Amino acid sequence: MPGDLVFGDIDGVVVIPRQHENEVTIRALEKARGEKLVRKEIEAGMSSTMAFKKYGIL
Repeated sequence: MPGDLVFGDIDGVVVIPRQHENEVTIRALEKARGEKLVRKEIEAGMSSTMAFKKYGIL
């Protein structure tokens, strides 16, 4: 529909209806921040298993 948000990358394409755009964008940014934190923990020596147990994401 006109006004929907379309996002694509190497993994695929998603269309987010306009009425859900704010919620989806906020949640996606939160997940990306969490993934960045997990990456830093792993780079600092934490195992991926422990990082997943601690944060619930990879």
